[in-house]
Amino acid sequence: MDRQPASNVTEGEAKDEDATRTARKPSMRATPKLEQELASKLRARADATPEFWSFSGRSRREAGHGIFAYPAMMVPQLQGALLEDVQAVDPAVSAVMDPFMGSGTVMLESVSRGLSFYGADINPLAVLLATVKSKVYDPKQLSIVRQRIASRVTEDSSDEIAVEFHNRDKWFRSDVALSLSKLKRAISAERRKVVRQAFWVAMAETIRLVSNSRTSTVKLHSYSADEIDARQIDTIGTFLRISAAQIEQLKDQADALSRGLSNNPDLKIVCSVGDARSAPSGKVRKTVDILMTSPPYGDNVTTVTYGQHSYLPLQWIDTADVPGMRPELLENTRSIDSISLGGKLKGALGWADELQGKSPAFTYCLEQLRSHPTNAQSRFVGFVRDLDDSLDAITAHLGSNAWMFWTLGERKISGISVPTVAIVRDLLASRGARHVETLERKIPGGSKRMAFRNASVETMNSESVLVMRAPCNDDPR
Repeated sequence: MDRQPASNVTEGEAKDEDATRTARKPSMRATPKLEQELASKLRARADATPEFWSFSGRSRREAGHGIFAYPAMMVPQLQGALLEDVQAVDPAVSAVMDPFMGSGTVMLESVSRGLSFYGADINPLAVLLATVKSKVYDPKQLSIVRQRIASRVTEDSSDEIAVEFHNRDKWFRSDVALSLSKLKRAISAERRKVVRQAFWVAMAETIRLVSNSRTSTVKLHSYSADEIDARQIDTIGTFLRISAAQIEQLKDQADALSRGLSNNPDLKIVCSVGDARSAPSGKVRKTVDILMTSPPYGDNVTTVTYGQHSYLPLQWIDTADVPGMRPELLENTRSIDSISLGGKLKGALGWADELQGKSPAFTYCLEQLRSHPTNAQSRFVGFVRDLDDSLDAITAHLGSNAWMFWTLGERKISGISVPTVAIVRDLLASRGARHVETLERKIPGGSKRMAFRNASVETMNSESVLVMRAPCNDDPR
């Protein structure tokens, strides 16, 4: 049904490659020469096309990137261009890591270029999406399965609702819940887990469209009762349309993954549920050449509510088919967001002194917030504290002189702009990292949707890509 790359491994199966990687790295990687070459190459793109890094009108969700509307996704073409530039400057690179993996944008762009990938995310739905994107599926066989699922739904005469959770009837009209129950049973009947996972993704996107939560925001926000009653919803038809489009995406995805595997038969893909603040497994320690990631731009509750966006789909998908799924993650709509960066504010202000010693930009912003409510200060310090904690675990994965690409946005708290780029640069510099370049870009479409807009958090319309380099292993810092 699907062709699994022999190198596609699960968490904990990645081999320790320290010795072989060290042996084949040219010594020039330890000099500033490559940093100058990469910076020049990145600048040359913008010199030739001023809006190059914005990718306005050139951002497409294809070849697997468009199978689910995950919040605040990275631009595939942007990450691909960065990877190509660093490969041109440093051909020895072979492994990429994204500790805030999301739905797997960096994974697909890395693997299609013959680079191994190690990724993790705290949200199980994101890891399910990335897992499906890491597989080489046979589209003809998926089409057969799609027809089989449709037949099962037609033959299902049960009026039993397949799931029970708090406020289910608030979020799903009774006819929609019944149709989703038939779909759930039909997908569950498939024998192979990897196939079920592909169709769970189609069902997850269906749920996003047919639930009573507005699609105009990533936060759960219900339509009015009159709007709910008036909606014309064809749940099964929506699923069949989405799954057909998904199969076309997975066909192109298979081609892209196969190209990468043909260029590197030893390529490895690891997608796992994990907290970026956790220490890395010893088996992948110090083996990564490229860090390419985009962490949350603030605590999830007031920026992008990834967990809320995932809450309803996760209620319907078989738990055993979702990597790392735990019941407590669905206790309420904020459970996943509360365990993310900045999710816990208690005692946050106690970390301010330590952070001020690492980042002048943090100190400057905190001083501006002194006259604002304590809660605003706590949200700022709590998020930066968690981000700082994650950097120790993240950099522990990186090999000598590894390249780092951080896509970052700068929000506002109580009207005060948070200098996220400068703070991250400071925190990395305190660990011996070197600045290479900072790229500025406008966000295609004009803005990136936040959890909600109010006086303390505003919509973003620009981002930066902070390019850094990890210290040499021999660096006494």
